[in-house]
Amino acid sequence: MISHTSSPSRSTVRNAIVIGLVLAGLAWPTVASAQHRARVSKGLQQTLDAGGAGDARVIYEGPQAEVERLARSYGLVVTKQLASGAVLSGSHVAIRALATDNAVGVLAEDARVFGMSSADPAQTTGANQLWKSKGGNFAGLIGKGISIAVIDSGFARHPDIDKRVLKQVDFTGEGTADLYGHGTHVASIIAGSGVGSQTRAGTSNVGMAPGAALINLKVLSGDGTGYVSDVIESLEWAINNRDRYGIRIINMSLGTPAFGSYEDDPMARAVERAVAAGIVVVSSAGNFGKLPDGTPVVGGIVSPGYTPSALTVGSVNTKGTIGRGDDVVATYSSRGPVGNAENEASWELKPDLVAPGNAIVAAGAVGSYLWNTYPEKRVTGANGGTYMTLSGSSMATAATSGAVALVLQAQPKLTPAQVKFALQYTAEPIAGFGLIEQGAGSLNVPLAASLATSKNLRQASTRNFIGGEAVQAGQIAFSNTIVWGSTIVWGSSGAKGDTIVWGSQLPLKGDTIVWGSGTKANTIVWGSTIVWGSTIVWGSTIVWGSSVQPNTIVWGSYRINPDTIVWGSTIVWGSTIVWGSQANANTIVWGSTIVWGSTIVWGSTIVWGS
Repeated sequence: MISHTSSPSRSTVRNAIVIGLVLAGLAWPTVASAQHRARVSKGLQQTLDAGGAGDARVIYEGPQAEVERLARSYGLVVTKQLASGAVLSGSHVAIRALATDNAVGVLAEDARVFGMSSADPAQTTGANQLWKSKGGNFAGLIGKGISIAVIDSGFARHPDIDKRVLKQVDFTGEGTADLYGHGTHVASIIAGSGVGSQTRAGTSNVGMAPGAALINLKVLSGDGTGYVSDVIESLEWAINNRDRYGIRIINMSLGTPAFGSYEDDPMARAVERAVAAGIVVVSSAGNFGKLPDGTPVVGGIVSPGYTPSALTVGSVNTKGTIGRGDDVVATYSSRGPVGNAENEASWELKPDLVAPGNAIVAAGAVGSYLWNTYPEKRVTGANGGTYMTLSGSSMATAATSGAVALVLQAQPKLTPAQVKFALQYTAEPIAGFGLIEQGAGSLNVPLAASLATSKNLRQASTRNFIGGEAVQAGQIAFSNTIVWGSTIVWGSSGAKGDTIVWGSQLPLKGDTIVWGSGTKANTIVWGSTIVWGSTIVWGSTIVWGSSVQPNTIVWGSYRINPDTIVWGSTIVWGSTIVWGSQANANTIVWGSTIVWGSTIVWGSTIVWGS
């Protein structure tokens, strides 16, 4: 199932108001056999194990000729054609038989998906500082020329967004109207005009990029859920119509619990294709940060947010203030890392960053499910506009999509990887929270736009003011690939081959960093120097410091202090990372790659040191 990632009340954080387009993790069939068995998603396996007389819906990816053969051979119905394959439905017996066909490598349930759902995000991120120029209040960076596809529950007619809607497509059969009320709120955060709250003194509730165009791709029905296959179809539509409608961004404030590898998740693979086509896919981290009793949860990032190329966003609680001194990562916001416990090398850091997502006031869809169910969340704008206050990583995702539009207007030639880097590098780390909670830190739009415009780490500012308080960029970035320019260089001069150059020039001078050749998915760079802590050691019995303490990253099979948040119980999974509940900001490890300190030891070779 897919769900949105906003939350009208605390009691719904783990239920329907959670981002959720995740395919269940892959599990092997429970009956051992020598014959071929396809890898089967966890959700599908549970459905088959439960038995029953009902049909199951599965997603098969392969040639259309194979779709037709499989349907004939196993008595299945082709429910929906997809560019990558089809949705097949049939009895549990037929689906079990299908899994034995040699042409079938992976079968995933066509699960249901859900949407994930104060201080003004435009003010708390500094986006409003970019709107103004000598030409007027909205003559600066407002997302002009950038189209954002919103994959959600549809749009209601609302004066704050009506003039921004460029195209509407329904994938549910219900029409494009927002019967649930989530998509309208998300769209308003991205590009709302705030006309419903306009007064002579000014306008509140303005979206992050009020000049951007919106494309309504409806995949969630009136109950806030939808099918993974509909989401895949909407992603394919966005890819195919990218040039026609100028689509540079896809907002996915929805998700479903993620298990196993993204490589076996059809929705995640569709996201990867969208990014490869040059579209920035901004996806919710999810709202699985804690159990009902308040116990913190690690590893709750949803699909497709766990996809490496997605720009994955967690939620900040700004406490209703513009200044950042009291900001915290929202307790419900999903933490990383993400990966597959059966493949220790697959672990990666998520979320990529965090943004305001708690108690966000934006357009309300009158008559929708959320509007009718939560009347206490309704807000009347100064000009008579209808608004609602919602919380969740959905809202943070929407704020980030708007920020991306401003950055792309400032520098239209940026690739998705470069956009991610600019936003991460300029984000501000929130004290008391680690990388698996906040990623690179809290979104800072003016600094990101400045960096994107200058394309030079030395020239771009790393400090500005928001709400009268000084804000300092953390200067951290991590990704499956960190590049600037055509392929490999960040700086003023080039390099050849696969070498990533970090700094202003070659050869190495001052604080220039060159990070190997053929940099892999697990590379992190921090600031203009290789920094952080004292010494990082790589080995099979690795710790940070002289002993294992709470809030310490342990690398290897060490037991951790019970007060430290772990994945599972209190044992480190394989050689992965454990990050304490009060993780020290000076502690960084990324996947299977050691990052840095004043000395980095890789095996027995020192690759960088002072």
